[in-house]
Amino acid sequence: MDTEKKEIEMKVRSSQACIRDGYQLYSANFRKIFRATWWLAIGFALLAAVAQALPVLISPTLLLPASILAIVAVGLWLAAAKWRLKKLQMLPPVTLRYGSWLAHVGKLLLVSIVCLVIVAALALLTTLPTVILITANWQSQVGMLYGDPSGMPENVKWLSIAVFAIAGFIQAYVWLTMVLPMYLVKISMYMQDKEKEEFNKKTI
Repeated sequence: MDTEKKEIEMKVRSSQACIRDGYQLYSANFRKIFRATWWLAIGFALLAAVAQALPVLISPTLLLPASILAIVAVGLWLAAAKWRLKKLQMLPPVTLRYGSWLAHVGKLLLVSIVCLVIVAALALLTTLPTVILITANWQSQVGMLYGDPSGMPENVKWLSIAVFAIAGFIQAYVWLTMVLPMYLVKISMYMQDKEKEEFNKKTI
């Protein structure tokens, strides 16, 4: 990665090194990554706001379609962000041979699980205001079913959507922390396959 502080080295790394170096690269190059992807993050934030607003502001029965929309939004965001970083040559092109993922499935799963745990912890911290607002909205709706007054301000819908969108924008870059560790896993697999291929050529 042609960056201000650190570059991606094409070398074999352990699972622990992929995670450590990936997060170091992400923090060292965050400004460049942000400048390249902020407009895509806005799109993700809007989708995330809609997904959270459906069961909270419209009906709790929409929880399943809202969850599906949230998953789709995360997938689209990660794919679009990686495409943008590759287009700007922030990620060097790496092509794996057929079946390479299966040969290194252990490392892939380990890094994926650790990254998801880190994302979950960071997401929990960044979504606290959203959780509080969702809880307040649901309590108000339950109270109204029993004949109690709403107790929420008139502009609560717009306030909720704004909070959901801001939280979604922050969460976009929480999810993006997975990209570089997983990319270093890909580089590590590529280099291992390359070294194995060269070794086989020498022994023939």
